[in-house]
Amino acid sequence: MTSGPDDDVATLAAISRELAAIDVDAPSAERIARRAREDVGRGPPPTRWIEPMIAAVITGSYLVWGVIKVLEALG
Repeated sequence: MTSGPDDDVATLAAISRELAAIDVDAPSAERIARRAREDVGRGPPPTRWIEPMIAAVITGSYLVWGVIKVLEALG
């Protein structure tokens, strides 16, 4: 038996009734909503690639060094 979108909506509604109410005052809720709307659709910042690129350069340099050492041992 497969569940359709209506079953999912009903399940979500049942779960949401059991959740505690948000305990935030109106100005704080508006500030949170405004900041969230600014981030929607923007994607992650490009600076998140700095650490993986550094790791790739370090790993690549060790790989090149290893290949050179193997070629020296064979030659």
